[in-house]
Amino acid sequence: MELVLVSLCLLTFTGKTFGDKPDQTPITIKEDENVILPCSFSTSLTDKRIDWKKDGEDVFLYEMGEVNPSSQDEQFKGRISHFPDEVKSGNASITIKQAKVSDSGTYTCLYLNQGQTLPSGTHQIVLTVGEYFYRTLKD
Repeated sequence: MELVLVSLCLLTFTGKTFGDKPDQTPITIKEDENVILPCSFSTSLTDKRIDWKKDGEDVFLYEMGEVNPSSQDEQFKGRISHFPDEVKSGNASITIKQAKVSDSGTYTCLYLNQGQTLPSGTHQIVLTVGEYFYRTLKD
């Protein structure tokens, strides 16, 4: 019985659970720089829906081979681009041009198969713009 409890504890502390958030990639840049938010999947995305969101706001939407700017939040209009030649190899990354401090936040990249309402894959990026943290070394 003790072995079962020890094994259960080890699995709880070392493994992921169903409630875990996706892995988050932190990126920190200066204001007015261009930044690529990386996102890739191991499947062709040409017939999929790729949806980028920032804290619930619509950033970028790609549906079945077409960019759909209709739902894009005003703060991102004209500043987001993607890599259309690389979508067939699974690259869903986007570029934000001239990033602003207000662009800081958690970005979620997800893809859905046609007709699905739940994502088939998800990535998260935590973007910090214009804030740098310096560490000092103490002797």
